[in-house]
Amino acid sequence: MRKEILLWLAVMVTVPAWGGEPPDCGAGCATPIGIQLDAIYTGDAWRNMSGGHATGNRYLDNIDITLEANTGPVFGLENLRFFAYALHDHGNQLSDQLTGSAQGISNIETDGALRLFEVWTEWQMSSTPGSFRVGLYDLNSEFDSIETAGIFVNPSSGIGPDFSQAGRNGPSIFPNTSLALRYATKRGRWSFQSAMLDGVPGDPDHPERTHVSLSNRDGLLLANEVNYQPANGSRLGFGYWRYTAAFEDLVATDEAGEPLTRHDNDGFYAIAESPYMFGRDKEVGTRFFVRVGATESRINPIEHYYGFGGVYNGRIGSRLSDQIGLAVSIAELGMPSIALMSEQSGKPWKRETIVELTYRADISGWLMIQPDIQYIQHPGMDRSTDSAWLIGLRFQVNRGWSW
Repeated sequence: MRKEILLWLAVMVTVPAWGGEPPDCGAGCATPIGIQLDAIYTGDAWRNMSGGHATGNRYLDNIDITLEANTGPVFGLENLRFFAYALHDHGNQLSDQLTGSAQGISNIETDGALRLFEVWTEWQMSSTPGSFRVGLYDLNSEFDSIETAGIFVNPSSGIGPDFSQAGRNGPSIFPNTSLALRYATKRGRWSFQSAMLDGVPGDPDHPERTHVSLSNRDGLLLANEVNYQPANGSRLGFGYWRYTAAFEDLVATDEAGEPLTRHDNDGFYAIAESPYMFGRDKEVGTRFFVRVGATESRINPIEHYYGFGGVYNGRIGSRLSDQIGLAVSIAELGMPSIALMSEQSGKPWKRETIVELTYRADISGWLMIQPDIQYIQHPGMDRSTDSAWLIGLRFQVNRGWSW
């Protein structure tokens, strides 16, 4: 049954898009035909000032090109949407060579390659308040995503490392995605979304490739999330995920000395976001967020994650939409990983803590500049590695076209 479902996904990704937001021009109104093309260049310049593996400089960059089309009625179906996303990255030596951070430093750090990142179609149903999305899909675009934390550069503020570490090649997130089917619905203040994804995105042996391969060994990743959003703009969310494939135990072995296999690779996360506070209106002021997560420590090295922070949005100087934020990310090893590191003559520390201070300045409609400071305590959960200080500067140049 699972194989037939995945084959159906492979076929459906070639069909013109389903989707879009519910029409706002009355019941039964078709989504207007429209095409939006956007290109964004992001550059990161980093300096590891002290600690970690070595001091030094690194430059990373990222090019994002997205195409979105609301196709209107197609084949008798209304509210159809198509989305395609290609990206090119350069720079993967910041964390490994300089800081040794287990959580990473920059959310654009990866192997240099040109990838087809997302291609999906979506159908917004007119009879019920729900939508289906199918194709190459970035799970983190909708799951385990915190709007308030979107300003931060460190990857742990984008998706918790308890989740991002899981699987043979991680879940379907940056920089490798897999085929997926996602359903989302909303009723009043409550929303629910569920996704079924190929368990191994890309090719673990060739991470620079855009690769789709369906097999029984890959299994599935099942993800579910429910959110409650009161009228004041706050949010409470809870997510649960699970892999159907078997995974090796980090420590336990059978009588022949081979790792035991387990079928309980799962985890949960909870998110809370506050409304705007200490401001004059709903989009000026400070918002706070908290995220906690846990997973099976006998399979995954990081067992717990705790993240929290705050972001001020509003006037800073003459600009009306600048942001300044402070975030703390704490990743904790499970006891099996600590035991394994000790056996390998390591000096493990239970947790790695990252503190990030960042300031985003929207200089114009096409240019953004963002200085960033990060402090990493116990990089890589290794007692022998000194805590590190980094300074960075991110800039983005963007251009959009619409028809």
